[in-house]
Amino acid sequence: MDAARGTGVHAPPSPPRRSQPRPTLRVTPRELRVLRVLPFLLASVAAAQSPFATQVLAYDPAPGQFVQNPQFNDPARALGPPIGGGTIAPDNTKLVTLGGFGGCLVLAFDHRVLDDPQNFMGLDAIVFGNAVYVAGHPNRRFAEAATIEIAIDANNNGLADDPWYVIRVPQMPAVPADWWATRIWDDNTSDPTNPPANPAWIPPGHSGTWQTSGYFLSSTPFAGPILQNPLGLTATTEAIRGIADHTPTLLLGDTNADNVVDDASIAPADFYTAPDDPVTVGITPRSGGGDAFDIAWAVDPATGQPANLPGFDFIRLTTAVDAVDPLFGEVSAEIAGVADAAPHRIRPHVTVRFAR
Repeated sequence: MDAARGTGVHAPPSPPRRSQPRPTLRVTPRELRVLRVLPFLLASVAAAQSPFATQVLAYDPAPGQFVQNPQFNDPARALGPPIGGGTIAPDNTKLVTLGGFGGCLVLAFDHRVLDDPQNFMGLDAIVFGNAVYVAGHPNRRFAEAATIEIAIDANNNGLADDPWYVIRVPQMPAVPADWWATRIWDDNTSDPTNPPANPAWIPPGHSGTWQTSGYFLSSTPFAGPILQNPLGLTATTEAIRGIADHTPTLLLGDTNADNVVDDASIAPADFYTAPDDPVTVGITPRSGGGDAFDIAWAVDPATGQPANLPGFDFIRLTTAVDAVDPLFGEVSAEIAGVADAAPHRIRPHVTVRFAR
């Protein structure tokens, strides 16, 4: 029993709390004119910057079954927003193939993609492909892995001639350069010494003998074309992340990954810039899918040390598997787009009152 109750003296009631007024922003007439113009200025800046890659800097596909097909060999198809088909069947109307091992695509944005801690889970960019779940199972996928490399335009010449840093895949060795490999090709399809064996697989513009290079992802679990989560079919954690063409691209407006459009009004720039959680099996609600990564995952391939980049200007995507399946053909990544992930901020309510 407290002292007040023990002596029969009642403690005085607490005074009623006054409601706290909302924050008030007083605006002078001059500031009001600025506020009226500001939305138009911001809109013009936003219009000048696309959240998706806008320029192809290089396209060098390796041999593959689609490299001579105009539907799949136009690198401009990787610009702008992707067209998603969902988790069961891909939409292949806007894709570019990279062909077999070492085939690559280099893209640029009209702005620098920044390492932004305000982004969901710190994820800064998203690569979209045409991976799907096998029979709807999120731990088994038709997926053809591509490595992701990024570079910053340190010399400000607009060319991708600066050092490349690789997004580390958990299965990579401590020094990623240890997995760098080269594949030799030639156009003599009757000679089994070097692939390909099919003349229809030779990329346009290639003849004689040539080579492609890239980070070779080990046969297990990447050989594909069916890629299974190494943690098992009942796992809730992803063991594979940091590669491209691994996670399905959802139908525009499918906010819960059930292959049904829930929000027909959402714009691609809003839907396909919301990153999926790459650590958790399944696709994060209101994300458009794809493979998101954090710029902080980039490492110097020669040392394995963090690159500590503030952002990137160029991105290189390279098929990382050297395999041919007798039924599905070569393992070749397809790319549908690359997005700058959007930050999600909650703005406090502010009441605006005008100064007299």
